[in-house]
Amino acid sequence: MNEARTTTGNLDAAIKAMEAAIGADNVLTTRDQMADHGDPYAPPGEWYEPGAVLMPGSVEEVQAIVRLANEHGTPLWTSSQGRNKGYGGGAPRITGSFTVSLRRMNRVLEVDEDNCMALVEPGVRFFDLYEHLRAIGSELWMSCPDLSGGSVIGNALEHGVGYTPIGDHFGNHCGMEVVLPDGDILRTGMGGMSNPHNWLVYPHSAGPSWDGIFTQSNYGIVTKMGVALMHPPEVYAPGWFMLDNEENYGAFLEVLRPLMIDGTISNQPMIINAVCAASAFGERRQWYTGTDSLPEEVIDAIAAEPGFGRWVMRFAVQGDAPVVAHNRAKIERAFATIPGASVVFEEYDGRNLPRMENPHHNVQAGVPSMALDQMTKWYGGEEGGHIGFSCAMPISGKDGTAIRDLARKVLNERNLDYSAAIIVGKRSMIHVALIVFDTKNEAQTREAYAATKAMLEPAARLGYGEYRSHLDFMDEVAALYDFNDNAQRRFAEKIKDCLDPNGILSPGKQGIWPANMR
Repeated sequence: MNEARTTTGNLDAAIKAMEAAIGADNVLTTRDQMADHGDPYAPPGEWYEPGAVLMPGSVEEVQAIVRLANEHGTPLWTSSQGRNKGYGGGAPRITGSFTVSLRRMNRVLEVDEDNCMALVEPGVRFFDLYEHLRAIGSELWMSCPDLSGGSVIGNALEHGVGYTPIGDHFGNHCGMEVVLPDGDILRTGMGGMSNPHNWLVYPHSAGPSWDGIFTQSNYGIVTKMGVALMHPPEVYAPGWFMLDNEENYGAFLEVLRPLMIDGTISNQPMIINAVCAASAFGERRQWYTGTDSLPEEVIDAIAAEPGFGRWVMRFAVQGDAPVVAHNRAKIERAFATIPGASVVFEEYDGRNLPRMENPHHNVQAGVPSMALDQMTKWYGGEEGGHIGFSCAMPISGKDGTAIRDLARKVLNERNLDYSAAIIVGKRSMIHVALIVFDTKNEAQTREAYAATKAMLEPAARLGYGEYRSHLDFMDEVAALYDFNDNAQRRFAEKIKDCLDPNGILSPGKQGIWPANMR
């Protein structure tokens, strides 16, 4: 395990300096105070724990923290909300680092109704943005992930997604403000001008576009970002596709691909298997109490439940009534060619949504929810945890079945259930194996972490890379991007050494280490 190379004396001096800069109340140092800033699902023992938690309330305080960290040689680890629990929460890669939590920077700074954009700080949660839009009387829709307690900016920087037509959150951002590792401030795109009138509508400037280097990296602390909103559609029609067998799963993906590419399905669907579907409604013990993975006959029983199936896909069609009617008919004809498939729709007035009890319908309309946190309770109830094994691949039968079979085999060999949640984009999909476990069961918890690592290399041999990674696997994932002697990592290290020669900011993030720690 990596630990911060800071002496106790230096650490005490750094803490005092931070307290003077941002206020003693905003520097958390006790275990109880810091409990919400670690990996909530980790096995027992010392596990990527912060030495202190710093909570700045302004850009100027972020600048002060960065400069003091350089002065005292104290590594920082940045999180917006630290709610990305399946990937390590707000915990730092190096035990003893100062975690910089941006939760206090939680203002919605601007809403541009005409151009459907908002400017937000990193502590703004999806719930916060939604409530702000409603409070100012805006009818605009936003996009949010299934678990909406996290940061709008943090999610986008981790390439997270939502399920409206603007669900590619980083792909639909425009304009960033970033505090660099030396405390300087950069604004990207048209923000490079002192008086831009198009910072939130045009993403580029004259010259290189810098925004992408601040995603999943340790090159700066993003303190503002423009995020896309959308007009409410005339018709919102959430749909459900159900497949009662495994044999035609590949054929389903082949039918799905052109519907995504041509925009017939207008949002980002999610495909879930029977186990994942059941976990949204209850705990495992309702179906099976054995310690091995779920037997096929139990999965068959789950799949036979009304509205379930071996595979289920939630999706939506939005737009003007004639367009929705046309696309619905096209989807129904396409899915009718798949043996064992069925599809159903509901329709709502997108400009006057009723209160919807179904969390899937809510999230696809940009209404934040935490209801699907039930999935993490599959094994351990309130003490349940999860890790995401998350590979990106084409929307194809060959690729989908290959990673399905690999994940199912590895997990079942370790007596863990294969629960899949597959996020579908326009030309690609992210296969998330939702590895759920009981955090009270140390052996099972460690097995879940080991199983996730065990899938990385076999998936890479098949050509599938992780699109994001848990803290504990970042080095292994980075090593698998091995073209031309890991050219991507070598390039990232060159940038790191230039921007952050003292190696202060988030060392080890995505396997990017500063020179003094490689």
